[in-house]
Order: sequence, then C-alpha cells, then structure tokens
Amino acid sequence: MNELTQRLRTFLKVVEHQSFNAAARELDIASSTATRHINHLERQLGESLLVRTTRHVRLSPAGERALVRFRAILDEVDHLTGELELLSERVAGPLRLSVPWRYSRLYIAPLVSEFMQCYPEVTLDIVSSDQRVDLVEDHFDVAIRIGHLEDSSLIARHISDQRFVLAAAPSYLAAQPPIQQPQDLEQHRLLTFSYTTANHHWRLIRDGREYRISARARALRTNNADILTQAALDGAGVVVQPLWAIRDELASGCLIPVLEGYQVTAAEFDTGIHVVFARENQHNPRVRAWVDFLLARRERLSCG
Repeated sequence: MNELTQRLRTFLKVVEHQSFNAAARELDIASSTATRHINHLERQLGESLLVRTTRHVRLSPAGERALVRFRAILDEVDHLTGELELLSERVAGPLRLSVPWRYSRLYIAPLVSEFMQCYPEVTLDIVSSDQRVDLVEDHFDVAIRIGHLEDSSLIARHISDQRFVLAAAPSYLAAQPPIQQPQDLEQHRLLTFSYTTANHHWRLIRDGREYRISARARALRTNNADILTQAALDGAGVVVQPLWAIRDELASGCLIPVLEGYQVTAAEFDTGIHVVFARENQHNPRVRAWVDFLLARRERLSCG
C-alpha cells in the first residue's frame, strides 16, 4: 500500500470512529502516525479536513467534500488491485536473466528446458557472463550472484553454500617447491578471479588462525572462470576456485588439491550463491516463477 492510499484510508477510519486513537488501533499504526497522515493531506489540499476538539473529531465543510472523493478513489484502487491480481496469475512474457558463465553451463543449462515446459508462455533471455551486472541499468529481471552481496537494495534468496579449494596441475606441482603451509604460496604463481579492481587476498584459516596471501599481480587475474581453470590445467600456477567449478578436474586427477587441511576463501567472494532481483520486481509473476523454480530445486543446485 503506497503512502497516499494509507493516508486516505486513515482519513476514512478517523471519520468513521470520530477518533484518531480508535482509527489507529484498527489500522494497527501509532496514533502519531494517524495524525501525521491527516496533517499531510491537509497540507497538500491547503484546507482543514477535520475539526478537532478535546472530546470529538468531526468533518469540516472541506472534509465533507473530500470524504466523497476519497471513497471513490479508494474504490477505484481496490477495483484495479483486483484486476491486477487476476492478471498476475498468468505467467507470460519476457524474462531476462544474468548468470555467471560456468555456473550457467553446469547448473542452469540442465534446468532451462524444464522451466520452459512449466511456463511455455515465458520467453527466456539468458546472458551468461562473469561480469557483474547492474540489474536496473542493464535491464535484467533476475541474476545469479556468486559471492559477496554488496547491493542491499536487492532482494536475495539463498540457493547454495559453496566451499573453495586451492589446486594446481600435477605438472606444476612436480616442477615447483612443495606447498606445505600458507606462507609457501608466496613463492608460487597464483591464478586469481577478479570481480572488481580491488586488491585481492587469499585467506586461509586453520585452528582459528588466519593467513592472508596477497594475490595481486601474481601471474594471472581474470573475471573468466574458464580461463582460470584452463590456465591451471596447463600448469600455469595455483588456482583458487569453488569446489563445484572444478569438481570434475579434481576427480580425474587433472588438478590436485593444495593445503587441504585449511579452510580456503577469497576476500572478495567468501559467501554463497544467491538469486537476486530488484524490490520493484518482487510481484512480477515471471520473476516469482523463476525464483520459486530454482528454490524448489536447491538440492540439484547444491554446490557445497
């Protein structure tokens, strides 16, 4: 309910009860809020709508005229709300999605056909990129965000946790000094993911002790997860990646875990995976359908 509608409803209740306190109780708001609503209407109209005494509240001549119009306005609002609710039951039209490249390939692509079968009237536009987009400026309805959520204006729904691992190709590890403790990484070529231009550190934690390893200008920085993984596979250095992103490479032995006894995170992206959308879109039926579809399949999307 927007502010104008709230003020109009407050006015009608004050008139009905001839009391600010009784109106506030029914509306479940503070008496001071009810008073503020009426005062705002009177300022906007430049007229006193109510005559207040110590015992009663009654309509002024301007209030009597306003009462008729306000009731008509609220009737129209209620009628329109009902029409829109009926319209919102139909899930149809365009839906533009932003999904990180590798996650889209491994987790979203297998679900696309299923979603299209569930909602045949929705037209999907999926943009797969590791570049973080601005939902409003770039005209996206929904995005999958991996890592730290910076924009508090967005609504986020948690899909999955994720765990990071350090890994390198057997060829690289055989040709370089052994990595037995975090400090050993200072002598190695580090391949790191960048969402932003901020300085990155790799953070390793064990037994409550934290180690921070600078990864700035240490061989390779890129915002493309596939480039990182391929560079690691080709023996270019040590990579930090979510376990879900290199699970197959670890299982096949093409990449070997490093410092397995440590919890590994990266300072810029140390949280889970979320589906996010603008608050203005929370009642969009296509957005609700996509978000609910993903949340119902959390187990298949689990990346822990």
